[in-house]
Order: sequence, then structure tokens, then C-alpha cells
Amino acid sequence: MKINNNKLHHKILSVGAVFAMLASTTLVMAQDNTSDSIKRRTVKTAPVYQMKEVSGYVYDASTKLPIDGARVQAYNNAKYSVLTDEKGKYTLSVPVFVNSLYVTVPEYNDVQVAFSGAEAPAVVLYSDKYNSFYSVETGLTASKKVQIENSSAITIDSEIENKLGGDVRTINRNGMQGQGAAMFIRGLNSLNTTAQPLIVLDGMMMDMQLDRTSIHDGFFNNVLAGIDVEDIESVEVLKNGTSLYGARGGNGVIIINTKRGHSMATKINVSVFGGFETVPSAIKMMDAGQYKNYTSELIGTTKAGQNSTSANYLYPFLNDDPNYYWYPMYHNNTDWSDGLYQTAFSQNYKVNVQGGDDIAMYNLSLGYTSAESTAKNNGVDRLNIRFNTDINLLPSLKTQLDVSYSRVTYDLRNNGWAENYSDGAISSPNVLGLIQAPFLSKYAYYTGEDGKLHESGVYAGKDVEDDNYPFAFASAFGANAALANPYWILENGDGINKNTHELTQFNLNVMPKWEINKHLNITNRFAYQLNRSNEKLYLPEFGMPIYNLEGYGDVTSVIKSLFGKETVLSNDFRINWSNNYGAHDVAAYGGFRFVSNSFDDNYMSGYNSGNDKMPDFKNSTAFRSVNGTIDSWRNMAYYANARYSYKNTYFLEGAVTAEASSRFGAEAKEGLDMFGVKWGLFPSVQAAWVLSNEKWLAKAKGVNYLKLTAGYDESGNDNVDYSASRTYFKSQSFLKTATGLQLANIENPEIQWETTRRWNFGLSGSFFKNRIQAGVDYYISETDNLLTLKSVNYMSGLKHYWCNEGALRNTGFDVRVNAIVLDTKNFKWQIGATVGHYKNEVTSLPENDYTTTIYGAEVLTSVGNPVGLFYGYKTDGVFSTDAEAKSAGKNGDYLKYPTGIKSNPYKNFRAGDVHFVDVDDNGVIDAKDKTVIGDPNPDVYGNIYTNLAYKRWSLDINFKYSLGNDVYNYQRSQLESMNGFYNQTQAVVNRWTCEGQQTDMPRVCSTTSDNWVNNERFSDRWIEDGSYLKLKNVRLSYELPLNLSWIQGLTIWGEANNLFVLTKYTGKDPEFSCGNSVLYQGIDAGLLPQNRSFNLGVKINL
Repeated sequence: MKINNNKLHHKILSVGAVFAMLASTTLVMAQDNTSDSIKRRTVKTAPVYQMKEVSGYVYDASTKLPIDGARVQAYNNAKYSVLTDEKGKYTLSVPVFVNSLYVTVPEYNDVQVAFSGAEAPAVVLYSDKYNSFYSVETGLTASKKVQIENSSAITIDSEIENKLGGDVRTINRNGMQGQGAAMFIRGLNSLNTTAQPLIVLDGMMMDMQLDRTSIHDGFFNNVLAGIDVEDIESVEVLKNGTSLYGARGGNGVIIINTKRGHSMATKINVSVFGGFETVPSAIKMMDAGQYKNYTSELIGTTKAGQNSTSANYLYPFLNDDPNYYWYPMYHNNTDWSDGLYQTAFSQNYKVNVQGGDDIAMYNLSLGYTSAESTAKNNGVDRLNIRFNTDINLLPSLKTQLDVSYSRVTYDLRNNGWAENYSDGAISSPNVLGLIQAPFLSKYAYYTGEDGKLHESGVYAGKDVEDDNYPFAFASAFGANAALANPYWILENGDGINKNTHELTQFNLNVMPKWEINKHLNITNRFAYQLNRSNEKLYLPEFGMPIYNLEGYGDVTSVIKSLFGKETVLSNDFRINWSNNYGAHDVAAYGGFRFVSNSFDDNYMSGYNSGNDKMPDFKNSTAFRSVNGTIDSWRNMAYYANARYSYKNTYFLEGAVTAEASSRFGAEAKEGLDMFGVKWGLFPSVQAAWVLSNEKWLAKAKGVNYLKLTAGYDESGNDNVDYSASRTYFKSQSFLKTATGLQLANIENPEIQWETTRRWNFGLSGSFFKNRIQAGVDYYISETDNLLTLKSVNYMSGLKHYWCNEGALRNTGFDVRVNAIVLDTKNFKWQIGATVGHYKNEVTSLPENDYTTTIYGAEVLTSVGNPVGLFYGYKTDGVFSTDAEAKSAGKNGDYLKYPTGIKSNPYKNFRAGDVHFVDVDDNGVIDAKDKTVIGDPNPDVYGNIYTNLAYKRWSLDINFKYSLGNDVYNYQRSQLESMNGFYNQTQAVVNRWTCEGQQTDMPRVCSTTSDNWVNNERFSDRWIEDGSYLKLKNVRLSYELPLNLSWIQGLTIWGEANNLFVLTKYTGKDPEFSCGNSVLYQGIDAGLLPQNRSFNLGVKINL
């Protein structure tokens, strides 16, 4: 039985209506009670407690001078508060159960201080230029919150990377602007669905569309790119205790809050900044002479070359006679990458206005960003408008109203290597710039009056039908050997209807709040989200070589179009209550949440447009294909949370969420059956003990604050494939001419959410007069009901179907340290670091271990091992001599390569071949010799930061590091494979060529040769240490001393990003992510790297 969306929808509406009626009754009763109490003029007497007096002093930490006007109050109870006098002294009368105070002063960080007698320890306050530690509410979970100020980042991913490096493992996708990062919290909690955290924007859960496709290689539709970082006030990471988010909190939660109006005085902030990014460093490729020698050797190993008797005639690029007619065409020395890149400039304009009155507070912002990419004809433009307001409709009725609109447009070209080229030729300019033959010219030749060839200044390769089409020089050695001229792709692929992507977002967020009394209030958040994306790809008719598409025929130009739209409607009704009973504080809330998502996309593709000026789909477009997705799902959740504290020392919090989703199968094994649907249950229990509030520790020297936390929670991952619980058919092309329907999936009515159960133990504190803050959290996380593929009877016509029959485990710790090194009136210096570590292990699978092929690599999924292991062959150098090769096999014979041919079952590994390790010692190098050769999971990761301030100057420095992670350099495996006509790196110059040569680079060998033994196979030759330490950001700012009525402040700043990196990795950049799946981590597909960039800006406060 499969679940019915309409049935669930009706059930949800019915239940929601009942709940709303009950809520309305509650409101009416509350209103009647309130009216009745007013009529009777009942006055409640405040409870009377036994009191005590506490006194102390508050000082400035840098000057040691007393602070006048500091607010001192009982922690978590502003009723008992007082201001310090000119000597910094205070005397405060508090109930006898109060054991800690909270001190606040503008421009200083808040401080919590414990006391046990009549005299509290002296309080020293540090400037708010330092990182803050204390908060007005004691945290019970492993969460971290940072404020976002004066950021130059295009997307918030960069700020999360720099400020939360040990809390969130961020992996920048590539150097294209606005592409963001893959983010993981506390290891990897899923295999086949997203393992990245839930993003909550101003209370709205966002669908990040991480499993949606793109038609440009190397491009990611980053939904966060639509949010202007200048509009963001804070980012908070929840690493545990996420049960409130039910079936969507299993991977952790990142909460983003945008700016709101806080002052009635009108404030106008203008931020203008711009900068440039430098051209990426070049990979050292072979020059024309070296490449010519290489191709000569290669041709000698091909069938065609061995059978040729007149190579110079058949292959004019080998003819070195200067008088030869075609000599100029094939005797250049072209650096194809030179000219494909540029110094990229960016500009940013932001205006923010805040203000209000007794009726309403508002925050209005407008922003525009334009940023080029270092890869030519790539870049991004963004327009943002946001209006947030808080309105007092009635004395007891308020509402928040947020409206935002953003439009992000990209100019795009394919970026990096595709996983395969089954649908067309290589078309990424940055790849073609590496592999195109250097003895060819970018420009075409014509016959002059002297009868000789002359360079024309027009790009070569326009007409692929020409007899002297230069890029087909290697076509005699195999189909699809011709490579495109990347400059034609840039020139003829430019246009608003060719290679673009547009992301449009509109958000409406309304939350009224009715305060029934000071203890009880009701809120209801209604939100509407619209995300529309429109992507177009075009590869030109002119400049693309003829490519034989298997099953289709010869093609040149390519047209693709992808349009997607998602709408999200959500409603979150909540009742909040809290009260204080002397030493006891109790708070609770509960409510229900309904979210409805609707997503659809339409995809079209075709070939041979015939006209680069009007690349539209028409009847003449060859091999047209149409596809798409229509997906809708609904979630409903009931939740409750209760929190208790005693003397602000002992804390206990419990929560539970029950959630139903149309994505769940009707017969899911776990959960509860209610209202005709299946509900997942997600409980949470968190506890904390503030040890520093105990009398026996309150007077301890050196310890200002110490807290111990422990917790257990369950949360889920409902990103189940939308089709997993359904039987459906999909369109299938037959013989490339007809379209029919084919069974694509068999429903699994037991499909359900993945469940993650976490234990967390934490210790955090502040020491030595709050100069040092440190914390550590240890966690154990177990995920079961993993969404995995299981074999199905072949009679069904399918190989697999989706099921919940896997489990994995993550254990690890997070460490953070912040220290104030120097604090004087003029000099202020702090330094800090974060460290994240996890150990990941697959604990069960529905069937045997298996591998997944990604970019030619085998990625192992195996019980008892981490996720994402590289599985291939180990090597032991290159055979220098034939004698060495002969002694490597069994019984003094050669190692054998199995051919799969009965008449000739084996070939010998000889001198110049890679020495693969014979793991099973049977003398044959086959699949049984594969083993684990790399692990992309890091041992530790995080960041190191420091801030130095002198008077009005401020210097911020931030490092990012990742240690112990291996990477698969797929790009190098293509540029050093030595089996085809791609240009190779300079390392290939040192290839094996003669008996006795000592080298780590094997011989050249075509795949058609009788002597080919697959030296280029996936092995540890391509696995490298991906550890790095990178200087991510250096910023210097200066606040001008102004005393003007119309300018409140003016700050000038300059910064540098990605200044240098320490790494052994031979690729351009050790930071990359070629996919959102956990199985794609650590694979370098040659995407555009991050380069040094420099910005200069000014911020004006009016």
C-alpha cells in the first residue's frame, strides 16, 4: 500500500482544524478570564522571599578604573538590579537563593559572576571587540552562535567557514562566485541522501535542493546565494538537541537570523566595497616539442601507427620540413590556458535603514553585488531587497512581518571534468586549456598571395567540415579524438539565451504574537517561500568538433534547458508559558507545524542547432529529449518542550516531536499510527550543572565559570527519494527515435525516515578573570534505518529498490579555546582556535559490502569502515628493467594482467609498467588485489584566529586547516595517464623510455596496444595527502575620528583572502567539492580553484 498525499493532506487539515478550534477556545477563555479579573480588580501579591545583600565592584579590565553605571542584576531576573556608582561599587538586595549576578555595560562584553557570601568577587569587563562568552540564558546543548558584522562574503557559507570552522566542517565547492560550500556537522550521518544540515531562516525551514540536478558541469544551485550576508545578524549552529525539528534535524541545524530594527532613532548604514581576484596559477603542461615527442611515442603503440608505412604523410603534424605546406599549422607553441583566465573584479553596494516609533520598528535593506570569475565569461550578479518590521497592533498584540526578494543571475560555462562524456564532447574551457595540443594555434590559417599559410587572427576550428580542420589531427587513432577550440566556446556561447542561470527567491514571513499575560503568549508563524531557477546551456555550432554520440550519430552543437520551481507553505502555531517560583524557573511551549512543499522542473535537450545566433529548440533540432519532475510532499508535526532550573545551577530540559510526512510509507515499521498515518517520535533530554555556582567552587581562584552538560536526543532525516514509496514508470527513449514508458521503481510501503540518536557530554568554562574561555564536547551518534539500495528479483526488470536497512556510527569531539593575550587601553590582542574530530563507521548494510564508481574511482561502502573510502590498487613504483619485472610475479615469473580472452588470457607486466602490489600473492593483478588506498575523512579540522587592535586600528587574521584527509586527484589521472592524445603535465617528460631508467612515471601506451596493461587504472598513484593550512582572511580596518552631526561613524577597511596555503597536495587547491553526496568528498574534478583576492571598502553610519 502506498501513502496517498491527498489522504494525508485531508487528515492534516482535519487535525489542524481541531487543534485550531481548541486553541481558539483557549484564547476566548483566556480573554474572558482576563476581562473578569479586570472587572474584579484582583491584585496579586508578589511573593515575599527572605533577602540578603551582596556588594562588589566593577572595573575596566584594560585601565583597571571603576565603571560607573554598570547594570548589575540577579542572573535571569531583572527585577533585582542596580547600577554601580562612580567608584564602580554596587550593593544589591536579592533573595537568599540567588547565587550569581549578571553585569552589562554598553561597549563591553557581558559577564556572569557567582558569589557565596555578602561580598561578590570583583568583576572586570572586557571590550566588546573581544569574542563574547556569556549569555542571558544558560545553554544546555552543544550550540555556537556568532554575530555577523562587516562581512565581504557573497554567501553566508564563507562566514560559517571562517567563524565556525570547528563546529561545521565546510568544504568550498570551487572558486566560482556564489557557489558556497558543502557543510557537515559532527561527521557523516547518511549514505545515499543528504548529510548536510537543515537551514532555518528567520524561523522558516529551507529546502536546500542539494539533490537537484544542474546542466552545467561544476555548477551548484546554491540556494543560500539568494541571501545577502549584509542582511544577516547572527548564525547559530545546533549540533545536538535538534528533536524540535523532528524528521529534518538529523544532520544538525544552522539557524540564520536577519537584522531587525532595535532603535527608534533612524540609522542609515551604507557599505561600499570592491576588489579583485588574481588569475589562478598554471599547471605546468608539456610544450609543443615535448608534446610532439610524446605523441610520436604514443602513435608507435597504436594499431594505426604500427600499420602505417608513411607516417609523415598520414600525420602532417609529424612532418618537420619547414617547406612543407602545412608546416605552419602544426608547428606552434601555444599555451592554451593563457587567455582563458582574467583578473576578476567585484563591486558591492549595500544600504540599510533602521528606525521606528512606539507603533513599529523596521529594518529596510537594499543590496547589489556584481562579481566576475577568474574564468572568463563567468560571473554573478545579485539584487536583494528586504523589509523586516515589528508592529504593535494592540498593547497585547504584536506581529513580525518580513518580506524579501532576491534575483541572482550567473553567466556560466562548463567547469572542470564531467564524470563521463556520454552526451557530448569535452566543452569546459579550463579543461580544454590543459589538454589541447600545444603545437596547434588558437587562430586559423589562410593561403596568402605567396602561396604559403598565414595566421588570420580568426579563431581556428570554425568549420569542422574543412579538409584541413586542425583539431582532428588524431582522428585516425580513434573516434572522438578531436578537441574543441575553447575560445570559440567562450565567444559563440555568450548570450542571455545561451549559458546562464537565474535564481529568483521571494519570501513572506508573518508571525503575530498575542501576550495574554506576562507568563503566557501565543504565536503563529505563517511563511511562503518561492524559489525559481532557470538554467540554459549552449555549445556552439562553430568551434565544436564532430562528436559521435553512441546510439545517435554525429553531433556538434548542444542545447539544454532546465526550469525549476519550488513553493513552500508553512504554518507554525505555538503556545509559550513561563514562570518563576523563587529558586525555581519553569518554561514550556508546544504547538503544531505544517509544511507543504511543491517542486517541479522541466528539462529539454537537443543537438545540431545549425545557427549560433538563434540557439532555440525547433523542429530541425536533432535528437530532442524532454524530461522533468513533479514532486510534492507535506509534513505535519506536534511538538512540546519543557525546561526547569533550580537556582540557575541545575537545569533539565525535555522535548518531543511527533511528525508525519507524505514521504513516509504507509507501513513504516517505526513510529505511531495516529489519524490514519504514521508518525515518527523524536524525544530529547538535556541537562546542565553550573558548577561555579556551587559554594565550594564559587570562591575558587582562577575559575570564573564552569558548566557541565549532558544530553540525549533523537532526530531524523526525511530527505527520502520522493519516489521510494511509489511504484512509477519513466519515459525511456528506444532506438533514439521513439519514447515509451519503463518500470523505474517498485514501491516500498515500509520506507521511512533515517533516525539519528545522539549522546553529548560537554564541559565549558571561563578562567583567570575571564581571560581564557574553553570548552570541549564529546559525542556518540548512531544512525539507523539508513536509506539504501537492496537487490530485487531480476524478473521485476529492476536491479534494486529503496529500503531502510543500514546503520552507521559517528564518535568525536569539538574543542574551542579563546584567550585574551594583551589588554591595555590602546592595545588589545586575542587569539583562539577550534578543533573538530569525528570517527565514522558503517555498522550494518542490507547486503554485502559494495563499491560505487565515481569519476573512475571505486568508493567503498563497507561494514566496519568509514564512509567514502577509496578502493583500488596499491603500487610499488615502476619496473626499471625487464629482469626486475620478471622477478615480481609468482615463482620468478612476470606479474600477469588478465585479458578476458580465452586464446590469450594473460599479458605480462614488463619494464616501464607500474608495479602493482599482488595482495593475494597469486601472480595475477586482478580485482582480488584491490584494497583500501585512501580515506577522505580528516583526522582533525577547524580554524585558528587572532585579532589585534590598536586605538582605532583593528587587524583580524583567520586560518583554516584540515589534517589527515586523502584526496583523489582525478584531474592528474587524466593529465598523466599517457594513453591518449590529451596534453600531459611536465611530469610526463620523465616517463620511462629505456631499460634501466629509474623513474616513477611509467611508459607511454595506447589502449589499443597489445602491450597495454592498464597502468592508468585507479590506484594509489592518484591518491594524495589533502592536508592543508590556509590563510583564509586578513583584514585591516580603521575607524576615522569624526565629530559631525550628520555622520555617526566611518570605517575604512582592506582585506586579503586565500593568501597562501601549506600543503603537499599537487593540485591547484586542496579545497574542493565536486558533489553534495558524502561519496563525492575528496575527489578533485579540476574545478576552478579559489585564488588570492583583495578587497577595499568603506562603511558609513549616518
